[in-house]
Amino acid sequence: MTGLTEHAKQQLGYVAITIVAFIGLNWINEAFFLRFEHGSGVNWVFLPAGIRLLATLLFGFAGFIGLLLASLYLNFHHFAFQEVRALSGAVAAAAGPYLAYLFAKHWFDLGPRLRNLTLGRLLFTGLLCGVVSPVLNHAFVWVHTGTLDWAALLVMMVGDIAGILIVLTISKGLLTLTDPRDVDAHLR
Repeated sequence: MTGLTEHAKQQLGYVAITIVAFIGLNWINEAFFLRFEHGSGVNWVFLPAGIRLLATLLFGFAGFIGLLLASLYLNFHHFAFQEVRALSGAVAAAAGPYLAYLFAKHWFDLGPRLRNLTLGRLLFTGLLCGVVSPVLNHAFVWVHTGTLDWAALLVMMVGDIAGILIVLTISKGLLTLTDPRDVDAHLR
C-alpha cells in the first residue's frame, strides 16, 4: 500500500510541477513576447509550448493532467475566453503534446527514462507537437463556429515551434551546465 501511496504522491508532484512551470512560462512569455501577439491566445512565440512537450515527455499522463489544469485556469481566468473556446483550447493544449509523446514513444521505442530519444527524434517530436496542438485547437474552433482562421493557425504553429525550440535549447544548456561529469570540461 505504501508503494501505491508514494506513486500517487509522485504523480501529484509531477502535476504540480507542470502547472507551476506552465503558468510561470506564460507570465514570462507575456512579459517578453506579448507585443508579438497576433490575436488573443495566438502568439508568434509561445514559450509554454516547450513545457507542454517536456511535461509529457518527462511525466507522461501526469504531465497531460497538469497541462489540462493549467490551461483550464489560464483560459477561464486569465484570458477570459468564452466557455467553448476555453474548454476546447485547454483540451487541445494538453492532448496535442500528449499525442505527440505517445506517437514518439511508439515510433521510437522510447522506453523508460526516454531511452532512444536522440536529438533528431526530440526535434521531430517537438515539430510534431508544435503542429498537433494548433491543428487540434483550430479543429475545435472550426467544429464550433464553421470557420477557420488560416493565418492564426499558421501563427500558432510558428509560435509553438519557436517556443518549443527555445525551451529545449535552454533546458539542454541548463542540463549541460549542471551535469557534474561535465563541470571540469566547462572550467577548462
